[in-house]
Amino acid sequence: MNKRLAVTAVILLVSAFFIEGCNTAQEEKEKVKLDAQNIEAIARKACEGVGVVSRASEGSIGSPIVILEENHTSVAGQIQHAITLVRLYNNYGMRNIALEGYLKEHKKISTGWFNEASKGDLAVKAQLAARLLKEGEISSAEFVKLVYDDINLHPIEIKSEYSVELDDDASRAPAVYLLKTAELALTQEDVPTLQRLQSEIETLDDEVEKQEKYKELYEHIISADSWVKAKFDIMQDQNRMMTAEEMLSFVQEINDRAIKKQVQFDPQEQEAMLRNIAFWDGRSKASDTMVRYTSDIAAQGRAPVPMIIGAAHTERICNLLTSANRSYAVVTPLALKNQNSAGNLSIEMFYRKYKRLSVYSEGISGTLLEVFPPSKIKKPEPVIPEPWLQAKAEIYLFTDRIARSLLDPPGPPGGNEPPYGFKDSDFSGNWVQIDPGKIQIISDTEDSQKKTVLFPIIINPNDRKKRKEIWAKAGGVSLPTPPILTTDERKMVESLLEKALSEVQEQSGEESKTKVEDEAGRVQITLKTIATFASSKDTATRTALHQI
Repeated sequence: MNKRLAVTAVILLVSAFFIEGCNTAQEEKEKVKLDAQNIEAIARKACEGVGVVSRASEGSIGSPIVILEENHTSVAGQIQHAITLVRLYNNYGMRNIALEGYLKEHKKISTGWFNEASKGDLAVKAQLAARLLKEGEISSAEFVKLVYDDINLHPIEIKSEYSVELDDDASRAPAVYLLKTAELALTQEDVPTLQRLQSEIETLDDEVEKQEKYKELYEHIISADSWVKAKFDIMQDQNRMMTAEEMLSFVQEINDRAIKKQVQFDPQEQEAMLRNIAFWDGRSKASDTMVRYTSDIAAQGRAPVPMIIGAAHTERICNLLTSANRSYAVVTPLALKNQNSAGNLSIEMFYRKYKRLSVYSEGISGTLLEVFPPSKIKKPEPVIPEPWLQAKAEIYLFTDRIARSLLDPPGPPGGNEPPYGFKDSDFSGNWVQIDPGKIQIISDTEDSQKKTVLFPIIINPNDRKKRKEIWAKAGGVSLPTPPILTTDERKMVESLLEKALSEVQEQSGEESKTKVEDEAGRVQITLKTIATFASSKDTATRTALHQI
């Protein structure tokens, strides 16, 4: 076997490595001390216990900006930022959020449907939004938008810079270029080693052992060129965080080196490299665009303006804000600072977010995706406008309200027979419809003393071709309700987030799950309500809710 065959084989097999209540007088005094321009003090108070202020600068133009940098796969980081946002809302009058991934060309995000389905009950809205946040379905900004009616999410990106795709071929293009560049440095003395490794690979059946042997093969190839080896080491350094600008420069350097060495590539490989460069060029330009639009928002008042961005944009954005004489502070969530991966979305789950899908492919989420086809979008965007997310929220909200209304003391509001005092319009949402006349109160499986509610749900009722019926069974949680639902709304919302954060942090490493339900098919949708959703009445009826 010659050295080119060895290189071609290894390129194909190693690509996977590179794809990647009211304020007290003392609180009021403290707020007065924190002048509107003292952004570092504001940021430190707002992120206390959930983040750190990694950088700050005082300026004199416009409202101060709180840069919330994030790792998009970190659920814990999203919850920590949500806590910071809630404190900025309650203590510093924050009402506007500048959001990366939200495009100027798209319609304004509205949550009127969520407010209607929850009947404006803040406690219910906060519980359901915290549930969706903990599931990894929504972001910190979307959480506060769902909970607080007067929050405005502002788009700070444009489609031309945002929608450039980094497909699999483009993602691995730098690795392909480096391997083929290193090939030129191989000599005839390397051929026996390449042949030996290839022969050993061909005799292996165990995939793990085979991958290890391939790793040995490509490491031998790249070691032939010290420049290439140095670049590969950078690519494989999991602890190294490069900005968008650094990534663009890095990839361009690899491309320029290959051109200089007159490395031969297939047209498809060249096109993939150009797409990679175009992607990082777009993300680099996006930093300037995001600063421009966020500055416009910050010119409208004195309250802090959170700017939520990926960590790859932080350096460039800080430099631009400093040059523009604007006050800012960078808040890094502890999950990112400490590189804690507990509860992180797996790569498969995050790729689903890229497509504006639910991160779950089975259970109630899978059913919703059968009814509502995904949008053709590559990069993650807010999912509040997506029909599947709205349908999921309506199902959770309606199920919780029915269970609490009929099972909590004093019992059904309109007698013990359907429709129990409900009107047909009480459970008619944008995407979900429940007929109160079909609601039943039944005993739970294996526990006749426990009562549950059972009813059919029609999803997408106005579309004859895609409408679908599922069955829901819901009951009260058998465990004591934590003392979170206080009349102090500020404390309640933050406590719900702290509980969600604690539950996520109890998980180990990345979470690769296909459904949100537990093994028995149950999901606790609020502090008081647990439910199961099934394709048939019989399956829903047979699922025990109270046997934890």
